[in-house]
Amino acid sequence: MKPKIAVLTVAALAFAAGLWFVLHPAGDPARTVARRWSSLGVEKPNIILFSLDTTRADHLGCYGYGEAQTPTIDALAARGVLFEQAATAVPLTLPAHCTIMTGLYPTYHGVRLNGNTALGDEQTTLAEIFAARGYQTGAFIGAFVLDGRWGLKQGFQHYDDRFDLKKYKHLDLGAIQRPGDQVMDAALAWLGEHRRDPFFAWIHLYDPHIPYEPPEPYASEFRGRGLTGLYDGEIAFMDAQIGRCVAWLAANGLAKTTVLLLIGDHGEGLGSHGEATHGFFIYDSVVHVPFLIVTPFPELQGRRVAAQVSSVDVAPTLLDLARLPALPQMQGRSLLPAMLRPGKGREGQAYSESLVPDLQFGWSPLHSLRTAGFQFIDAPRPELYDIHRDPGEGTDLSLRQADLARTMKSELDRLMEETSRDAPKPQAANLDKETMERLSALGYIGAPVGRRSRSGDRSKPLADPKDKLAIFEAVTQAGAMIMTEQYDAAAGLLETALIDDPTITQGLLLLATCDVHRGRRDEAKAHLDFILREDPDNIQALIALADILVGDGKSEDAIALCRRTLSVDENNVEAYMLIGETYAGQDDHVHALPYLEKAVELQPKLTRNRFNLAASLIGVKQFDRAEALLKDIIREAPRFPRANYDLGLLCEEQGRLEEARAAYTQELSLFPQEFQARFNLGKVLLRLGDRSGYMDCMRKVVEVAPRRAEGYLFLARGLLLEPGPLDGIRDLIEKGLSFAQTSELKAFGFFLLADVYNRSGEPGKMNDALRKANAYRSKKE
Repeated sequence: MKPKIAVLTVAALAFAAGLWFVLHPAGDPARTVARRWSSLGVEKPNIILFSLDTTRADHLGCYGYGEAQTPTIDALAARGVLFEQAATAVPLTLPAHCTIMTGLYPTYHGVRLNGNTALGDEQTTLAEIFAARGYQTGAFIGAFVLDGRWGLKQGFQHYDDRFDLKKYKHLDLGAIQRPGDQVMDAALAWLGEHRRDPFFAWIHLYDPHIPYEPPEPYASEFRGRGLTGLYDGEIAFMDAQIGRCVAWLAANGLAKTTVLLLIGDHGEGLGSHGEATHGFFIYDSVVHVPFLIVTPFPELQGRRVAAQVSSVDVAPTLLDLARLPALPQMQGRSLLPAMLRPGKGREGQAYSESLVPDLQFGWSPLHSLRTAGFQFIDAPRPELYDIHRDPGEGTDLSLRQADLARTMKSELDRLMEETSRDAPKPQAANLDKETMERLSALGYIGAPVGRRSRSGDRSKPLADPKDKLAIFEAVTQAGAMIMTEQYDAAAGLLETALIDDPTITQGLLLLATCDVHRGRRDEAKAHLDFILREDPDNIQALIALADILVGDGKSEDAIALCRRTLSVDENNVEAYMLIGETYAGQDDHVHALPYLEKAVELQPKLTRNRFNLAASLIGVKQFDRAEALLKDIIREAPRFPRANYDLGLLCEEQGRLEEARAAYTQELSLFPQEFQARFNLGKVLLRLGDRSGYMDCMRKVVEVAPRRAEGYLFLARGLLLEPGPLDGIRDLIEKGLSFAQTSELKAFGFFLLADVYNRSGEPGKMNDALRKANAYRSKKE
């Protein structure tokens, strides 16, 4: 059994008095819930979880914000239970939702940043629990940062995360989103299909996230109050979308059989303590979130709970309300006792963290312990705030109330140690190569997050993030510029930031990205070398440098860096994958195979790993194993790039031409611009006797790949199969030869040219072309 979060002891903190009554009220809450559902004739109540991205509690009407336009949320608060003091575990979308869905703190589930790691398969989500109990489970996602490849898809029979990634050169996890009306359209369509079944639906609304661009009429109505007004306009639009769902439930007679839970994943800085957005600090502007639960039970209407609660409490609470047992390893607690007896104790505790300063910048991490009265932030200069009297956290009490600060620091350390005990290793996300490369450009993808090592002065204290906000904001702005390919401007901003602090890992990684795109590969390598001098074990820099070296044709150096990575982390999947891909790129599938086998052993569900392994298995003619892998990939991920192409290649090698044709055709239906599939399809069609289809394919190859030799040369070959004028054919061959990069293609081109000269009665030119063809063929051999 994994340790539960312990409460503050009464002996240690006087403000913990009364907690026993919250946890152990008179009567049995479970029996109360059971009686209520029985009286309503409900065996399995429906559950809808709304996650309100980037939503501050103090910007909703029900939390006292006079300028809010949130009639739906306010009405739900009046019908349900409002938690006045709810805290998120992390002010970042992915790790925050991992906590909500598992009842585990990030210290255990291991997802500490957006993009670097996925929720591990060994974790159990709410969706898995509900699905196992006969529920229909559906998720409707508003932003790419929660794409199913980061692990939250587990247990959902339907996971609606459709984002068109092809239009983005670089992938900023926070910028790729869809508006709440589209999310709600998808959710209501699914709910309509399952309204007669018990369902668990998760609806993620991302609108309050930057950029603040509410649709009309909200844009016009709120624009006059500046950025904060536009932020409020986004919340108003989100509120209207929630209203659509509430109205749908009422119209379909499901209001009395459905539990609604609304929670913010984190807030937004809006200038508090200098932070414009979120993810860096852990002040209340980003930690204090709205949290409402609405049931049809009369005793749970119009209630406000003042006790401290956490996003880690969502999962056990929903399970309790559905009459399902919480998992023993869950670190949150059911809030049902506090809901039934509000006011019987004001204290609990909540943990929050920000590891962005540490893991991306090399500064100190931030951890906090929050109660309904105080928040303690552990930093090089610790902070303590009375959040009841000082909600803006303007007066640090850590020196005036040193005993309380020390006690909360001790409790925080104990909580972190207990909740991280026996935590599994973080898991890599299931990303295809193209997605991984486009994310890497913005510094997202590296090793699964663990503690970094530093080769420098280990006694030197880490910088306090409070002193580094301006640099953080500059690096963040540079990342946004990279998204729009403003590489020179981004580089200038980064270079200025690095003058003040030349060791910023994230800044150097982004500058390396800029330099690669500006053709300054040597400078990019110098930045990565600098990171590795400061931190030789920095896996992200090792892998980024290895990627550059592969592009420079320095395969052995790249492989050496990957081996160095494996000396730091013997189970690093990316290193095994890159070594295997490098060997495979040299057609050395014999050496590639053991590395690709190891990558699949470590991450058997990572589609990219299995695809690479299948490609090398084809290379060593282990066709049966390769075919089984490819068919599994196509079944699980029908749109995975080149899976159908490789299946076609396999069938073609075995002479199964009709199956090869079908596989290549399927690849082209998904990726019409894929010239290799088109080229191979043409060759197969010719072998099947379809010359017209062959010619159509080669003409299309020339169209989609005008700087590749294959289309021109093989189109010319097709024209030579029939009598006709030779001038146009010669032009095609000469153009193809101008683009030919390999000895094989050059030899083929000159053989074709020799045929043309033979037919046109030019023996001298024919013999010259044959000599060149044979010379290139000898080089190939």
